[in-house]
Amino acid sequence: MNVHPIFRACALALALGFSLSLHAADGDAEWQKVNEAIAAIKDPKDKPQSRDAAIALLKNGLAEFDASYAAALKAGPNNPARWDAALFAAMLGRVRGMAGVAGPEKEAISLDEIVKAEDAKPETKSQASLASVMIASDKAAEAGGDVEGWIAKAEKHLKDFPGEKMNTMVEDRIKDMKSKAAPLELKFTALDGRAVDVSKLQGKVVLIDFWATWCGPCVEELPKVIKLYKELHEKGFEVIGVSLDQDKAELEAFLKEKGMEWPQYFDGKGAENELFMKYKLESIPTAWLLNKKGVVASKTAFEGLEEQVKKLLAE
Repeated sequence: MNVHPIFRACALALALGFSLSLHAADGDAEWQKVNEAIAAIKDPKDKPQSRDAAIALLKNGLAEFDASYAAALKAGPNNPARWDAALFAAMLGRVRGMAGVAGPEKEAISLDEIVKAEDAKPETKSQASLASVMIASDKAAEAGGDVEGWIAKAEKHLKDFPGEKMNTMVEDRIKDMKSKAAPLELKFTALDGRAVDVSKLQGKVVLIDFWATWCGPCVEELPKVIKLYKELHEKGFEVIGVSLDQDKAELEAFLKEKGMEWPQYFDGKGAENELFMKYKLESIPTAWLLNKKGVVASKTAFEGLEEQVKKLLAE
């Protein structure tokens, strides 16, 4: 019988290269119950055939794990098995989301504590470090996230645990994050003849607006951009437009009518606009915010634009 897709997704969330084995020391009964609860979640004996059955099984399994884990920590707080169980608990985020079962506000044992533990197995420490790095990468990738700090953390992991079999995940993520941490290179001659070089705007916060006069949602965003430009331009806020229009005269008339004073990239190619294609964008409006280092800090700039701009200006 085939297992329901939800459990295949769980297997990915819980395995993903991590060997989450638990061996209760000294035959401790409470920790053995934790081991059994983990096995029931990872590989249930009775494979669910429907979504409802899968969710019900997960809910029961998580409840059993949470209860047995808490009891084991109380009964044998110094048992080395606690480190494996803590690693498993830290990996349950996605599974809890599938089942709609909230976890504790704070894990009893953190991933960093596992890494520092003298009596944790080497492979457990390595996997905990890997998990800590990958989880932290999501926060670092957010607008205003500490990319440089995360890269340092990731590189330390590679140095401390060079034998971790899933290190390629970290190496690939480092490459991705470093590319995001590099200043954006953008240079062109604007519609009005101005020379635009984003590298010369470092020290300022720059909004790059991919738009067109024929795009209704794009035009709807313009009033707040114009307002913000007038209020914050002298404080270091710049705007660069990338127009997907094809008619130069119509675009120039629109810019004059709206009082849009910032430079515009225009090549008359419409949806085949070279910058739009270069950055592999799929739709407009698309708006990016560059921080004072010239790095893309947000690719969803219109979501709370004023708040994002002011936060970046304050950095």
